[in-house]
Amino acid sequence: MKSSSTTRTSHVLGTAAVAALLAIASAPSLAGNYAEGDPRPVPLASSTTRAAVTTDAQQWLKSAPTQGYTASYAPPTAVGPANSRAAVAADARLWVQSGMAALQNSDAGADPTRPAYRQAMAEYNKLRTSRAYGALVDQLTRQQAAAQSHTNVR
Repeated sequence: MKSSSTTRTSHVLGTAAVAALLAIASAPSLAGNYAEGDPRPVPLASSTTRAAVTTDAQQWLKSAPTQGYTASYAPPTAVGPANSRAAVAADARLWVQSGMAALQNSDAGADPTRPAYRQAMAEYNKLRTSRAYGALVDQLTRQQAAAQSHTNVR
């Protein structure tokens, strides 16, 4: 019968041997940039000098298009005057008042096949073409002007 100390020693030696084998097997993965899949970048040697790159960039800048649209691709022309802030605010109020905002934010979304959507859109169009829309725009314009003059006084 073996003694407990020799069993313990052989067990420790076996564990150490397994650990050594695992360390040897994993050594290539610790080698750095040589291992496949290493996330660290590998510096690349360039065959182009800094002066050549600078010269090339300066040459490109001489013929580069200016910022914005080039002559061959013109921006679309604006159709009509832009809405004022008051007109946009009035339109948003009518959108909410007609019920379109609630429909748009509902689970069904803006589904034009639903009767509720068609009814709300008809209400919005009626409000948008009424005289009340012009009065609302005028009221909001006056309020914005008053608020602007109030902030300029301070």
